[in-house]
Amino acid sequence: MVSASDQVHRSVREAALVAKIMGDRLLCFQIGNEDDQFRAMPQFRDASYTFDAYFKEYREFVEAVRSSVPEAQFAGPDVATNMDWLLRFAERKDNGAIFLSSHFYAMGPAQDPRMNAAKLLGPNERLEHQIEQVHQAVAASNLPYRMTEGNSCFGGGKPDVSDAFASALWGADYMLHCACAGYCGVNLHGGGDGYYTPIAVGPDLSTELRPLYFGMQFADRFAGAEFLACTLATAQNVTCYYAQRDHEKLLALINKGAASMSVKLPGELAHRVTEARHLFAPSIASRTEVRFEAVPPRTKGQVTVPAYTAVLLAWR
Repeated sequence: MVSASDQVHRSVREAALVAKIMGDRLLCFQIGNEDDQFRAMPQFRDASYTFDAYFKEYREFVEAVRSSVPEAQFAGPDVATNMDWLLRFAERKDNGAIFLSSHFYAMGPAQDPRMNAAKLLGPNERLEHQIEQVHQAVAASNLPYRMTEGNSCFGGGKPDVSDAFASALWGADYMLHCACAGYCGVNLHGGGDGYYTPIAVGPDLSTELRPLYFGMQFADRFAGAEFLACTLATAQNVTCYYAQRDHEKLLALINKGAASMSVKLPGELAHRVTEARHLFAPSIASRTEVRFEAVPPRTKGQVTVPAYTAVLLAWR
Protein backbone atom coordinates (compact mmCIF):
# COMPACT_ATOMS: atom_id res chain seq x y z
CA MET A 1 0.00 0.00 0.00
CA VAL A 2 1.38 3.40 -1.01
CA SER A 3 1.75 5.78 1.96
CA ALA A 4 -0.49 8.84 2.20
CA SER A 5 2.53 11.19 2.06
CA ASP A 6 3.76 9.55 -1.16
CA GLN A 7 0.28 9.88 -2.63
CA VAL A 8 0.18 13.59 -1.76
CA HIS A 9 3.57 14.28 -3.37
CA ARG A 10 2.62 12.37 -6.50
CA SER A 11 -0.74 14.16 -6.70
CA VAL A 12 0.95 17.57 -6.51
CA ARG A 13 3.15 16.69 -9.49
CA GLU A 14 0.22 15.27 -11.44
CA ALA A 15 -2.00 18.27 -10.69
CA ALA A 16 0.68 20.72 -11.87
CA LEU A 17 1.10 18.82 -15.13
CA VAL A 18 -2.66 18.52 -15.72
CA ALA A 19 -3.18 22.24 -15.02
CA LYS A 20 -0.40 23.13 -17.46
CA ILE A 21 -1.85 20.92 -20.22
CA MET A 22 -5.54 21.77 -19.70
CA GLY A 23 -5.31 25.49 -18.94
CA ASP A 24 -8.74 27.15 -18.69
CA ARG A 25 -10.43 23.92 -19.87
CA LEU A 26 -9.80 22.35 -16.45
CA LEU A 27 -12.98 22.37 -14.38
CA CYS A 28 -11.67 20.94 -11.12
CA PHE A 29 -9.81 18.11 -9.39
CA GLN A 30 -11.34 15.34 -7.29
CA ILE A 31 -9.56 13.63 -4.42
CA GLY A 32 -9.99 9.88 -4.73
CA ASN A 33 -12.59 7.78 -6.50
CA GLU A 34 -15.35 6.01 -4.56
CA ASP A 35 -13.49 6.62 -1.30
CA ASP A 36 -16.52 5.38 0.65
CA GLN A 37 -15.57 1.86 -0.46
CA PHE A 38 -11.88 2.05 0.54
CA ARG A 39 -12.46 0.32 3.89
CA ALA A 40 -13.29 -2.86 1.96
CA MET A 41 -10.12 -2.55 -0.16
CA PRO A 42 -6.97 -3.25 1.88
CA GLN A 43 -4.80 -2.13 -1.03
CA PHE A 44 -6.12 1.40 -0.39
CA ARG A 45 -7.02 1.75 3.31
CA ASP A 46 -7.76 -0.51 6.28
CA ALA A 47 -11.16 -1.47 7.66
CA SER A 48 -11.17 1.42 10.14
CA TYR A 49 -11.29 4.06 7.39
CA THR A 50 -14.08 6.57 8.05
CA PHE A 51 -15.42 9.80 6.57
CA ASP A 52 -13.51 11.81 9.17
CA ALA A 53 -10.27 10.13 8.10
CA TYR A 54 -11.11 10.82 4.47
CA PHE A 55 -11.90 14.49 5.11
CA LYS A 56 -8.61 15.00 6.96
CA GLU A 57 -6.76 13.55 3.95
CA TYR A 58 -8.92 15.56 1.55
CA ARG A 59 -7.88 18.82 3.22
CA GLU A 60 -4.22 17.75 3.13
CA PHE A 61 -4.43 17.02 -0.60
CA VAL A 62 -6.22 20.32 -1.32
CA GLU A 63 -3.65 22.39 0.56
CA ALA A 64 -0.72 20.53 -1.02
CA VAL A 65 -2.06 20.85 -4.56
CA ARG A 66 -2.84 24.55 -4.11
CA SER A 67 0.72 25.16 -2.96
CA SER A 68 1.73 24.22 -6.51
CA VAL A 69 -1.44 25.23 -8.40
CA PRO A 70 -2.94 28.14 -6.40
CA GLU A 71 -5.98 28.48 -8.68
CA ALA A 72 -6.92 24.77 -8.41
CA GLN A 73 -10.62 24.05 -7.84
CA PHE A 74 -11.98 20.89 -6.21
CA ALA A 75 -15.15 18.83 -6.02
CA GLY A 76 -16.13 15.87 -3.97
CA PRO A 77 -16.33 13.47 -2.36
CA ASP A 78 -16.80 11.22 -5.39
CA VAL A 79 -18.73 8.54 -3.50
CA ALA A 80 -20.02 5.30 -4.96
CA THR A 81 -23.11 4.63 -2.84
CA ASN A 82 -22.78 6.06 0.67
CA MET A 83 -24.73 9.30 0.37
CA ASP A 84 -24.21 9.95 4.09
CA TRP A 85 -20.64 10.87 3.14
CA LEU A 86 -22.03 13.41 0.68
CA LEU A 87 -24.23 15.01 3.34
CA ARG A 88 -21.43 15.12 5.90
CA PHE A 89 -19.12 16.68 3.34
CA ALA A 90 -21.80 19.24 2.49
CA GLU A 91 -22.12 20.20 6.15
CA ARG A 92 -18.38 20.94 6.43
CA LYS A 93 -18.08 24.63 5.68
CA ASP A 94 -14.33 24.26 5.07
CA ASN A 95 -14.74 21.76 2.24
CA GLY A 96 -13.49 24.24 -0.39
CA ALA A 97 -15.47 22.52 -3.16
CA ILE A 98 -17.25 24.06 -6.14
CA PHE A 99 -19.80 21.23 -6.39
CA LEU A 100 -20.89 17.99 -4.74
CA SER A 101 -20.76 14.67 -6.57
CA SER A 102 -21.41 10.97 -6.43
CA HIS A 103 -22.03 8.05 -8.77
CA PHE A 104 -25.15 6.27 -10.00
CA TYR A 105 -25.62 3.05 -11.96
CA ALA A 106 -29.20 2.17 -12.84
CA MET A 107 -28.74 -1.54 -12.16
CA GLY A 108 -26.19 -4.30 -11.68
CA PRO A 109 -24.14 -6.36 -11.47
CA ALA A 110 -23.99 -7.23 -15.15
CA GLN A 111 -23.63 -10.96 -14.38
CA ASP A 112 -27.08 -11.06 -12.75
CA PRO A 113 -29.62 -12.51 -15.25
CA ARG A 114 -32.33 -10.26 -13.78
CA MET A 115 -30.55 -7.22 -15.22
CA ASN A 116 -32.42 -6.82 -18.49
CA ALA A 117 -34.06 -4.17 -20.67
CA ALA A 118 -37.36 -4.34 -18.77
CA LYS A 119 -35.61 -3.57 -15.49
CA LEU A 120 -33.55 -0.78 -17.03
CA LEU A 121 -36.62 0.92 -18.49
CA GLY A 122 -38.79 0.43 -15.41
CA PRO A 123 -39.13 2.68 -12.33
CA ASN A 124 -36.02 3.08 -10.19
CA GLU A 125 -36.61 3.70 -6.49
CA ARG A 126 -32.87 4.03 -5.82
CA LEU A 127 -32.70 7.00 -8.16
CA GLU A 128 -35.60 8.74 -6.43
CA HIS A 129 -33.97 8.09 -3.05
CA GLN A 130 -30.66 9.48 -4.29
CA ILE A 131 -32.39 12.62 -5.57
CA GLU A 132 -33.92 13.17 -2.11
CA GLN A 133 -30.47 12.83 -0.52
CA VAL A 134 -28.91 15.15 -3.10
CA HIS A 135 -31.49 17.81 -2.29
CA GLN A 136 -30.61 17.53 1.40
CA ALA A 137 -26.89 17.93 0.68
CA VAL A 138 -27.45 20.86 -1.68
CA ALA A 139 -29.62 22.59 0.92
CA ALA A 140 -26.95 22.06 3.59
CA SER A 141 -24.11 23.44 1.48
CA ASN A 142 -25.67 25.74 -1.13
CA LEU A 143 -23.42 23.95 -3.62
CA PRO A 144 -24.63 22.43 -6.92
CA TYR A 145 -24.53 18.67 -7.46
CA ARG A 146 -23.17 16.70 -10.42
CA MET A 147 -23.45 12.97 -11.08
CA THR A 148 -19.83 12.31 -12.05
CA GLU A 149 -19.87 8.62 -12.95
CA GLY A 150 -22.64 6.26 -13.89
CA ASN A 151 -24.40 4.35 -16.62
CA SER A 152 -26.98 1.66 -17.27
CA CYS A 153 -25.38 -1.31 -15.47
CA PHE A 154 -22.28 -1.50 -13.30
CA GLY A 155 -19.66 -4.07 -14.04
CA GLY A 156 -18.96 -2.81 -17.54
CA GLY A 157 -22.53 -2.89 -18.83
CA LYS A 158 -25.00 -5.61 -19.78
CA PRO A 159 -24.56 -7.17 -23.26
CA ASP A 160 -27.60 -6.71 -25.52
CA VAL A 161 -28.99 -4.05 -23.16
CA SER A 162 -26.30 -1.45 -22.46
CA ASP A 163 -25.19 -1.57 -26.10
CA ALA A 164 -28.75 -1.70 -27.48
CA PHE A 165 -31.51 0.83 -28.13
CA ALA A 166 -32.93 0.30 -24.63
CA SER A 167 -29.92 2.24 -23.35
CA ALA A 168 -30.77 5.20 -25.60
CA LEU A 169 -34.29 5.51 -24.18
CA TRP A 170 -32.96 5.06 -20.66
CA GLY A 171 -30.18 7.62 -21.20
CA ALA A 172 -32.48 10.30 -22.62
CA ASP A 173 -34.97 9.83 -19.78
CA TYR A 174 -32.32 9.60 -17.05
CA MET A 175 -30.48 12.75 -18.10
CA LEU A 176 -33.66 14.81 -18.37
CA HIS A 177 -34.91 13.44 -15.04
CA CYS A 178 -31.63 14.51 -13.40
CA ALA A 179 -31.86 17.93 -15.03
CA CYS A 180 -35.37 18.37 -13.63
CA ALA A 181 -34.02 17.37 -10.21
CA GLY A 182 -31.56 20.25 -10.38
CA TYR A 183 -28.36 18.36 -11.17
CA CYS A 184 -25.82 20.68 -12.80
CA GLY A 185 -24.51 17.87 -14.99
CA VAL A 186 -24.23 14.14 -15.69
CA ASN A 187 -21.10 12.24 -16.72
CA LEU A 188 -21.85 8.84 -18.24
CA HIS A 189 -18.96 6.41 -17.88
CA GLY A 190 -17.45 5.09 -21.09
CA GLY A 191 -14.25 4.57 -23.01
CA GLY A 192 -12.74 1.82 -25.12
CA ASP A 193 -15.25 -0.61 -26.55
CA GLY A 194 -17.13 -1.46 -23.34
CA TYR A 195 -20.79 -2.38 -23.60
CA TYR A 196 -22.12 0.89 -22.15
CA THR A 197 -19.76 3.38 -23.75
CA PRO A 198 -21.57 6.02 -25.86
CA ILE A 199 -18.69 6.11 -28.35
CA ALA A 200 -16.71 2.91 -28.86
CA VAL A 201 -13.07 3.14 -29.91
CA GLY A 202 -11.49 0.15 -31.66
CA PRO A 203 -7.85 -0.99 -31.48
CA ASP A 204 -7.19 0.82 -34.76
CA LEU A 205 -8.70 4.01 -33.23
CA SER A 206 -11.83 3.64 -35.36
CA THR A 207 -15.00 4.98 -33.70
CA GLU A 208 -18.56 3.72 -33.49
CA LEU A 209 -21.58 5.63 -32.19
CA ARG A 210 -23.48 3.35 -29.83
CA PRO A 211 -27.24 3.72 -29.17
CA LEU A 212 -26.65 5.58 -25.89
CA TYR A 213 -24.97 8.37 -27.84
CA PHE A 214 -28.27 9.18 -29.57
CA GLY A 215 -30.09 9.25 -26.24
CA MET A 216 -27.55 11.81 -25.05
CA GLN A 217 -28.16 13.83 -28.22
CA PHE A 218 -31.87 13.85 -27.43
CA ALA A 219 -31.31 15.12 -23.88
CA ASP A 220 -28.74 17.67 -25.06
CA ARG A 221 -31.50 19.43 -27.00
CA PHE A 222 -32.61 20.76 -23.59
CA ALA A 223 -29.21 22.23 -22.62
CA GLY A 224 -29.60 25.67 -21.12
CA ALA A 225 -33.40 25.42 -20.88
CA GLU A 226 -35.51 26.03 -17.77
CA PHE A 227 -37.79 23.13 -16.92
CA LEU A 228 -41.47 23.90 -16.40
CA ALA A 229 -44.27 21.96 -14.72
CA CYS A 230 -45.47 19.03 -16.81
CA THR A 231 -47.80 16.16 -15.97
CA LEU A 232 -49.05 13.27 -18.07
CA ALA A 233 -52.26 11.51 -17.05
CA THR A 234 -51.43 7.90 -17.88
CA ALA A 235 -50.48 4.62 -16.27
CA GLN A 236 -48.27 3.72 -19.24
CA ASN A 237 -44.49 3.77 -19.02
CA VAL A 238 -44.20 7.20 -20.63
CA THR A 239 -42.42 10.25 -19.20
CA CYS A 240 -42.70 13.88 -20.23
CA TYR A 241 -40.46 16.93 -19.87
CA TYR A 242 -41.40 20.52 -20.70
CA ALA A 243 -38.94 23.40 -20.82
CA GLN A 244 -38.35 26.91 -22.10
CA ARG A 245 -35.21 28.49 -23.53
CA ASP A 246 -35.44 32.13 -24.65
CA HIS A 247 -38.48 32.21 -26.99
CA GLU A 248 -38.53 28.46 -27.60
CA LYS A 249 -40.50 25.82 -25.72
CA LEU A 250 -39.60 22.14 -25.76
CA LEU A 251 -41.60 19.01 -24.97
CA ALA A 252 -40.12 15.52 -24.69
CA LEU A 253 -42.29 12.39 -24.57
CA ILE A 254 -40.34 9.20 -23.90
CA ASN A 255 -42.23 5.95 -24.33
CA LYS A 256 -40.36 3.15 -22.55
CA GLY A 257 -43.27 0.71 -22.92
CA ALA A 258 -44.47 -1.81 -25.49
CA ALA A 259 -47.72 0.03 -26.36
CA SER A 260 -48.16 3.10 -28.53
CA MET A 261 -49.69 6.20 -26.94
CA SER A 262 -51.48 9.33 -28.21
CA VAL A 263 -51.05 12.55 -26.27
CA LYS A 264 -53.43 15.50 -26.60
CA LEU A 265 -51.50 18.76 -26.61
CA PRO A 266 -52.67 21.89 -24.76
CA GLY A 267 -54.74 24.18 -26.97
CA GLU A 268 -52.18 26.99 -27.11
CA LEU A 269 -49.50 24.60 -28.37
CA ALA A 270 -51.50 22.22 -30.51
CA HIS A 271 -51.08 24.00 -33.84
CA ARG A 272 -47.79 25.86 -33.35
CA VAL A 273 -45.20 23.09 -33.52
CA THR A 274 -42.17 24.28 -35.48
CA GLU A 275 -39.90 21.25 -35.03
CA ALA A 276 -40.39 17.55 -34.41
CA ARG A 277 -37.74 14.87 -33.88
CA HIS A 278 -37.98 11.17 -33.15
CA LEU A 279 -35.52 8.88 -31.38
CA PHE A 280 -36.24 5.37 -32.62
CA ALA A 281 -34.91 1.98 -33.75
CA PRO A 282 -36.42 -1.27 -35.07
CA SER A 283 -36.58 -2.65 -31.49
CA ILE A 284 -35.17 -2.05 -28.01
CA ALA A 285 -32.64 -4.82 -28.75
CA SER A 286 -31.32 -3.04 -31.87
CA ARG A 287 -27.63 -2.23 -31.77
CA THR A 288 -27.67 -0.55 -35.17
CA GLU A 289 -30.17 1.50 -37.17
CA VAL A 290 -30.73 3.86 -34.24
CA ARG A 291 -31.93 7.26 -35.40
CA PHE A 292 -32.51 10.69 -33.90
CA GLU A 293 -33.86 12.71 -36.75
CA ALA A 294 -36.34 15.37 -37.82
CA VAL A 295 -39.83 14.41 -38.94
CA PRO A 296 -42.62 16.61 -40.39
CA PRO A 297 -44.21 18.57 -37.48
CA ARG A 298 -47.81 17.51 -38.10
CA THR A 299 -49.56 17.19 -34.76
CA LYS A 300 -53.22 18.23 -35.46
CA GLY A 301 -53.73 18.78 -31.77
CA GLN A 302 -52.19 15.52 -30.62
CA VAL A 303 -49.05 13.50 -31.07
CA THR A 304 -48.61 9.75 -31.28
CA VAL A 305 -45.63 8.25 -29.48
CA PRO A 306 -45.00 4.73 -30.81
CA ALA A 307 -43.79 1.96 -28.52
CA TYR A 308 -40.15 2.33 -27.49
CA THR A 309 -39.80 5.76 -29.10
CA ALA A 310 -38.98 9.24 -27.85
CA VAL A 311 -40.56 12.32 -29.43
CA LEU A 312 -39.25 15.88 -29.19
CA LEU A 313 -41.42 18.85 -30.15
CA ALA A 314 -40.46 22.53 -30.23
CA TRP A 315 -42.46 25.75 -30.49
CA ARG A 316 -41.28 29.30 -31.19
